[in-house]
This record gives sequence, C-alpha cells and structure tokens, in this order.
Amino acid sequence: MLSYLITDPKYYLDFKTTLTNSIENYNPDYICFRDKNSTKNAKLAIDIAKYYKIPIIINQYIELLNLGFDGIHFTSHQLHLISSYKECITFASTHTENEVNIAKNSDFITFSPIFNSKGRDGLGIKKLNGIVDIAKPKVFALGGIISNEEVNEVQKSKAIGFASIRYFLV
Repeated sequence: MLSYLITDPKYYLDFKTTLTNSIENYNPDYICFRDKNSTKNAKLAIDIAKYYKIPIIINQYIELLNLGFDGIHFTSHQLHLISSYKECITFASTHTENEVNIAKNSDFITFSPIFNSKGRDGLGIKKLNGIVDIAKPKVFALGGIISNEEVNEVQKSKAIGFASIRYFLV
C-alpha cells in the first residue's frame, strides 16, 4: 500500500526535524508540501525529499512548482487545470463522485473524508470502494487517518494507498 505524507505548518513547528523524523519513521512514497507562506520551508522540503528520493508535490500553489517540485496536488476547485500539467505528477482532491469524474485524468486522486475528521463525518470504506471502481486504481484514502487502526481498514479496501497529515507525526 502506498503512503502520502502531507505537511501542515500547524504541526511542523520545527519543520526540518519533523519532516525528517516522519520520513525516517514511516518511509512515505510521496510527500505533499502544504504551506503557502514559507518559500524557505518549500526549498527545505524539496532538498529533504530529494535526499530521500521521494517525489515531492506542491499543494495547490502552482506558482511554486518551479522551485523544484515533482508535481501538483490540485484542490477540488482547481480540477479544471489538471490537463495543463501533464508534464508533472498530478494529485486531485475530491469529495464527491462528480469531482472524481472530473479528476479522472490526474495521476492520483485523494478522496475524503473516509473517517471522521475535524468535525466532518467520514464517508466510509464502502463509499471509498465505489469511488475506486469509478477512478481505478489510483485512489488514495484521506481524512481521519491518524493511527494504524485506520490504515488497516484502508488496506482492506480497493484504494492503492492512504494520505494523511497526523498519521505521520512522530
């Protein structure tokens, strides 16, 4: 099962140490840098990801792609841009079947929330499996994945992997 680590400045107070420890402890397959306010941390994230030979994706801020990111993670409001960025890795955030259909041309899709997360009700593994049937096989489960319990549930699904912020925190 593939794993996709998503950074969040709220949890990365010591960015270099937190990201390095997360990589060394969990060995993610992809990293998404999500912080529009820190070009310094963006460059640091790229350097760390390159050192560990992990593809690094910028979340939504297309203007930062030229810093050396390997791809873009589009928000559900940016799905119309996917076809313009086929030279890089593309992830698409989706929350509905309609969004999944629009995002079919992306390399990967995150579908969320699968589990209860930050006050939102999870859509569940059954719904996730239905989404994978539509977008096969490139779907990552996202939302409320904070422990091995949720990862084990996702492993039983049809998804190729999971994405998370909090799961990877050491």
